[in-house]
Amino acid sequence: MKLLEQNNRIFFRFAGLLLLAGAVLFYWAVNLIIRREIDEKLLVNQQRTVQLLDQGKPLPQFAPIVEVRVFMERPYRPEGYRDTMIYDPVEKEDEPYRQLVVQVEVSGQFYEITNRTSLVESEDLLLAIGICTVGLALMLFIGLIWLNKRSARQLWRPFHQQLETLRRFSLARSESLPFDRSGIDEFDELRAALLQLTDKAQADYRNLKAFTENASHELQTPLAIIRSKIESLIESEPAEEQMYALGAIYDAANRLSRLNQSLLLLTKIENRQFGDTEPVSVAEVIREQLDLLAELTESRDLRIATELTGNLTVSANRSLVEILVKNLLENAFRYSRSGSRIIVKSDAGILTFSNPGTTPLEQPDQLFQRFQKKSDHNASLGLGLAIVREICGVYGWAVAYEFSGGMHAFRVQLGG
Repeated sequence: MKLLEQNNRIFFRFAGLLLLAGAVLFYWAVNLIIRREIDEKLLVNQQRTVQLLDQGKPLPQFAPIVEVRVFMERPYRPEGYRDTMIYDPVEKEDEPYRQLVVQVEVSGQFYEITNRTSLVESEDLLLAIGICTVGLALMLFIGLIWLNKRSARQLWRPFHQQLETLRRFSLARSESLPFDRSGIDEFDELRAALLQLTDKAQADYRNLKAFTENASHELQTPLAIIRSKIESLIESEPAEEQMYALGAIYDAANRLSRLNQSLLLLTKIENRQFGDTEPVSVAEVIREQLDLLAELTESRDLRIATELTGNLTVSANRSLVEILVKNLLENAFRYSRSGSRIIVKSDAGILTFSNPGTTPLEQPDQLFQRFQKKSDHNASLGLGLAIVREICGVYGWAVAYEFSGGMHAFRVQLGG
C-alpha cells in the first residue's frame, strides 16, 4: 500500500467520524433548542390561561390545544411536560404533541389546565435540518477528498520525479542526477542526500572498475610470460622429472589465468557493466555453442539431444546469454561419462540442461555459490554456476537444480 493511501485512510476515517459526530451533536442541539422554545411557549400560554381565569372570563376551550377541567377538590394527577399522541380526525391518524399540565386554585375552585402544541411541524423542521446537515457533511467530506488528492498530487510530485530519476540511474554513467529543487524543505533534503549518495556510488564504482581492470591486466601479463617461458623450456626437451614439474607449473598458470578471467567476469556482471540489450534467440545461441563445443563432445563420445520448441527470444546482452548457455553446457559435459546422452530443451520460457547421474547432488542450495564443486573434478574452478546465477539475477530470471528419473537437470526460468 502506498504511503499516500495509508495517510488518506487515516485522514478520511477521522474526518468521517468527526463529521458524523458533529452532525449528531448538531441535530441533538437543534432538537434541544426547539424543545425549549416549545416548553417556553406552553408555559406562556398556561400563564395567559390562568390570567383569564383570574379575570373571571369564560373558560378557554380549544381542544386539543387548550383544555381546562374543573374539580371540586385538588386532583391527584401528574403535572409537568410530556409528549403524547392524540388522534387527529382530519388527518385520521395519531399525531405527536407536547403538553404542559398544571393544577391551579382560583377563587376556591380547582382547575387542571392542559396546554398542547403539535410536534409535526417541529419534527418536519428537524428532518429538514437533519437532511441539510447530512448533505452538507457529505459535500464537505467529498470536497475534502478531492482537495486532499489534488494537493497531495502536487505536493508529492517532486518525490515521484526523484524516484523516476533514480530508476533511470546507472553507475556506468558519469553525469550527476538531474534533481530539481522543489521548494519543500523535506524533499530538498532528500535531494541533497540522494546526490551525495549517488555521487559516492559512482566514484566507488569507477574506482572498483579501474581496480579490477588494472588487477586483471597486471595479473595476465606475468601469467602470459610464465606460460611463454614454460613453453620454451618444454621445447628444449628437459629431463623427464623436469618435464613433469614444468607441466604441473603450466597447468597451474593456466588455471590461475582462467580463475582471474572468471572473477573479472563476475565482477563486471555484478557491476552491471553489460548494459546493452537486444533481442536474442536462445535456440540460435544454443546451436552456436554446441558447434563451438563439438570437438569436446566428439572426444568424449557425448550424444547431444536438442528439443528446442518455438522461437524463444529474450531481451538481454548477447554475450551474457552466450556465457550462460556455455557454462551450463560445459557443466553437463564435465559431469557426464563417455557415451552419455545430454538433453538440451527449451519450452514455454524454460531452458533445461539435463545429464545422466546415479544420485542427486548433496546440498543443492550451495551449487550456485562461488567455488562450489565436486571434489573429483579438480579441473573445475567452481565459478561456472555462480556466473550463471549472477546473469540470471541481472535480468530477473530464476535458475534451479533438480534430480529426477536418473537425470541431473538445471532449469532456467527466462523472463522472471
